Amino acid sequence: MENVFSGEILNITPFKKGFVFAAKGQSSDGRLVANFYGYDAVNDKFTHIKKNVFLKVKFGFEYEEIAATLGDYVSCDVGVLNDNKIMAVFPNGEYYIFNTDGSVNVSSLLTYHGSPVCDIAVDNSYVWCAVPGENAIIKYSPREGRILLRIGGGETTAFERPCAVHLMGSTLYICNQASKKIRTLNITTNSVRDYRVFNEKVYKYINVASREFVWLQSGLYLLD
Repeated sequence: MENVFSGEILNITPFKKGFVFAAKGQSSDGRLVANFYGYDAVNDKFTHIKKNVFLKVKFGFEYEEIAATLGDYVSCDVGVLNDNKIMAVFPNGEYYIFNTDGSVNVSSLLTYHGSPVCDIAVDNSYVWCAVPGENAIIKYSPREGRILLRIGGGETTAFERPCAVHLMGSTLYICNQASKKIRTLNITTNSVRDYRVFNEKVYKYINVASREFVWLQSGLYLLD
């Protein structure tokens, strides 16, 4: 693995040609601030970016209205649904769906057995989410407003404090904080396998332009 960023990361948002992320920084007068960075997979380059660039990549053209509605535009995870609506999910299970003009379509709370979901991976008209408190993964229909499928949880140990999901084709990558593993779920057969094991907590996995990155407790790494 190659360390590419060792600061304290707050959140990462992937897109087709790379990803953007926010990290803790300090202003000239000593105040804690968020700094914003981007990775361009086409040119294999990391750059410091302005806040408005970060917001536009994360939320699209109506980023100003969406960010103003959310208030906390850093800690939420987002995905673009198949009808181009934007879905934003917070770690406490609170979620919003925004219309293409930036107005709110849905504002609600998504939980499974009383435990909040977190993160989001769009699968056509559905989304996959992690449920850390239940050691489970769910498939949710935003259009129907209901959970369609649950994998893990109960007496099973397939997932241990899952905190992030990333979908590539028919493979869902699940980051597990407690077991320090990335496990894969074949969403066609529902089979689960180990993919990567680390010696520290793993928070997020991203695959862009055939390059794999992982956000660990000590920073951001490019996988071999």
